[in-house]
Amino acid sequence: MQTGYLILALLNGTLGFMLWYALSSSLSLPKSFQIQYDINVSYFRRILRRRFAGFLIYGVLPLLLILKFDIIGDVDFSELGISFDWNSKVTIWLAALLPITLILNQLSARSRETLINYPEIRVTIWTPRMLFMSALYWFLYLVAMEFLYRGLILQSLFMNTGSVWWTVIISACLYAMIHYFKDNRISVMSLPYGLIMAYATLDSGSLLPTILVHVIGGLLTEWMAIRRHPEIKVQSKLYH
Repeated sequence: MQTGYLILALLNGTLGFMLWYALSSSLSLPKSFQIQYDINVSYFRRILRRRFAGFLIYGVLPLLLILKFDIIGDVDFSELGISFDWNSKVTIWLAALLPITLILNQLSARSRETLINYPEIRVTIWTPRMLFMSALYWFLYLVAMEFLYRGLILQSLFMNTGSVWWTVIISACLYAMIHYFKDNRISVMSLPYGLIMAYATLDSGSLLPTILVHVIGGLLTEWMAIRRHPEIKVQSKLYH
């Protein structure tokens, strides 16, 4: 089971990302071509579909293959080494990482790089419903990504190597590779971020620290960018 688990996790992490990237045609365009500062509902929905595709590829697909189609044998969820339990180490890691996340988001909120890249959905008018839908699909996408890279890949590597450090390094490198297409700052920072989150997951025995930090950081980045952009405003309806 262990070898099959590792092969499935790595294939899902690599081929799955390639499939998601192929479905996300706008990612291959220069950033200037992605900026659509107008009221564009179809564009908004297309980005939501892109996030939902990630949720299906990174989260739903591997679960179906493992639990329904028994592709690595007759195993249950507990045998995957993945936990969402809250324990004292989860509390310690969150107490250390969440304040850092809040401070970094506050410091970067006004930077040119942040406003160039965020919000990911480039429309000038946001309604409360759009804010909610964007947050919901961000949540689904980020949880699925954490489930795959800090769940399946991390745990399958640890089962096969038995080494915390090799597991952390390899999983962080794989995570950094899927951020290569982003700008230099995000690409570079994804490696230390991956190292810290992989170790936090193994040390706490739970996915909760990395899920909460990633989701809270992602949502704060989007909301603060919306608030800081001079071209963007939030109003109750698209049209008055």
